Order: sequence, then C-alpha cells, then structure tokens
Amino acid sequence: MRKTFILVLSAIILLSLLSSTTATAQKTLISIADAEEDDRGPGYYGYPANPVFKPGVFDIVKFEVIDLGEAIRFAVSFKDLGGNPWGGPNGFSLQNIQIYVRTTQAGLPARTDTLGLNVAFSSSFAWHFAIIIVPGWEEKMAPEGQRSGILLYGSSIVQDGVLTISVSGNTIMASVNKKALVDVENIASWTITVMVASYDGFGPNRVRTVGPTGGEWVLNGTKYATPEQRARIAKAIAAGMEPRVLDLTVYSPEFKAGIDAATQYKWLDSYNPDLKLPAMVPPIVVAPQVVTTTVFKTETKTETKTELRTQELTVTTEVPTVSWPISIVLLIVGLIVGVIVARFLIK
Repeated sequence: MRKTFILVLSAIILLSLLSSTTATAQKTLISIADAEEDDRGPGYYGYPANPVFKPGVFDIVKFEVIDLGEAIRFAVSFKDLGGNPWGGPNGFSLQNIQIYVRTTQAGLPARTDTLGLNVAFSSSFAWHFAIIIVPGWEEKMAPEGQRSGILLYGSSIVQDGVLTISVSGNTIMASVNKKALVDVENIASWTITVMVASYDGFGPNRVRTVGPTGGEWVLNGTKYATPEQRARIAKAIAAGMEPRVLDLTVYSPEFKAGIDAATQYKWLDSYNPDLKLPAMVPPIVVAPQVVTTTVFKTETKTETKTELRTQELTVTTEVPTVSWPISIVLLIVGLIVGVIVARFLIK
C-alpha cells in the first residue's frame, strides 16, 4: 500500500513538473482579437454559393504568436473552420492563409508583393519572410504545388521538420523552428500582416477569384456593394486586379491591438482600376500640397482731387483808335477858344 502511495505521489510530482516546464516553455508574445463578421474583403464581398462555404469559414477572430522554446507558433483562429470537407492533409480544406512578416533586422531584402492576392504592401510593411498555409496536397510549395511553406530571404522552405502545420478546433497553427528565423528576440516589434483567401486548388496561384455577382465556386464581389462600388469592382475584375482577400488582421508597433473592420475595408478598397493600381496595405497617404498663389490685385481707386486752377483773367483795356487829322483840328480849335476866353477874362 505504501509502495503504491509512493508511486502515485511520484507520478503526480512528475506530471506537475512536466506541466510546469511546458507552461514555462510556452509564452504568448502577441495576442490580438479581430472583429467578427468583417469577412467581406473591401467591405462588400460575399461567399461563394455552394453550401460547403459555411458562414465564418474566412472570418479571422484571433491571431497569436507563441514562443514554444525551440519554435515560434503562428496561430490563426476562425469563427468556424468549416471542418475538412475535402480531406486536406493538414486538417483543413477551405482556407489559404498568408502571413507576411517584417522584422527589425536591418539590411534584409524585402518584398512588397503577395502570392496571388492582388494586394501590395507599402514600404513600411515590406516583408522579410512569408508563411503560406494551405491544405497540403502534393509535394511542392504553393502556388506551384499545394503544400505549405516559408518564403525566406529570397529562398523557400517547403513544409517539413522546420515548418509544422496543425489544427486545434477552429485554429490553424504554423510552428517554425527558430533556427530558420532571425530577430526572434524582437518579435514584439515585428510588423505582421495576416490575410485569408479562399483556397482553390484549380485557381490562379491556388486562390479563388471574384465574380461581379458570384457563383457556386466564385466569390461574390458585389453582395453588399453600392452602385459606385459595383462599377469599380467590375472594372477591377475585368482587369484581373480585384483584391482576393476576405479577411485581414495586422499586428505592429503602431497597431498593437490589431485593426478594426473600417480600416480593413479602407485598405482593401484602395485599388484603382483606371490607373491599374492594386489595393495597398496600408495605403500611401499623400499629404495635401500647399500651393501658394500670388494674386496680383488691380485696385481701382476713385480719387477726389481738389484741383486749384489759376485762372488768368485777362482784362482788356480798349484804347480808342486815334484819328490824327481830327485830333489836330480839335487841338487848334481848343487853342483858339482858350485864347478868346483868356482875353475876355483879362478885360
């Protein structure tokens, strides 16, 4: 009895130590929630019509990065994984998950493209490595094949001992050996973008396309669209540049709590089919230009001038014209009269 007690006690202590070691080894470095029912891409997409696409199969609700000790786990949880209707070797069939990571390591080559999503990254989100998580058929990595893998610094690693894919409930997990990564001590400062598309083993780049009105196996590009959005997405689909992402979440030093649905819609709706520009994550904000215009104003001034004018008053003195003969006669007559008067007075 005593021996049995000691064995049971030893087993309990051993299990406790193992549990403690496991708990210590696993450390959640990043955990963000994502809004539910925002699996509408740029805000107006709908699922394909086939009933295999249950509501919520593309709706990310949580994203976590966990330190396992020797590996880093990237865990993406969905509202409903939808089971595994086509028997994908990795435990799921419907999702194409692409995780793009920008580390803090200086000098690494960076890319701004995505694998078949018709979405580009701005330079601040340009990625150093990407994890492509797909159902797992064939031997080659997607999009050439159908297996998961890592695009790393210009090379690639197909799903093997370095990358392990597993499923737990509605969560798909990708565990990567730390030896394949750099800058793991600064994960909290990484910029991580998680996008989910609909997996299509027969589609371009293993991604399901979008149709103007959808279909049994095509995403509905206008389910919740306004007339203006209908016109734009129709142009984009005709040009083959419609964003093929249904849900998006981001973790970065700027977005430590993730992004909301409105931000996702704005980013994925930033494409311009007229200029052939894809949706950008995040969009480049062009600061308004301040244009200084010099306006030359012609002012018409009405000036009231008091003009002092010196008027020259010309006074004309008329000098009668003298007739000399008459003047002499009058002078003689005057002298004679004067003499007569003088004699008269003398007498």
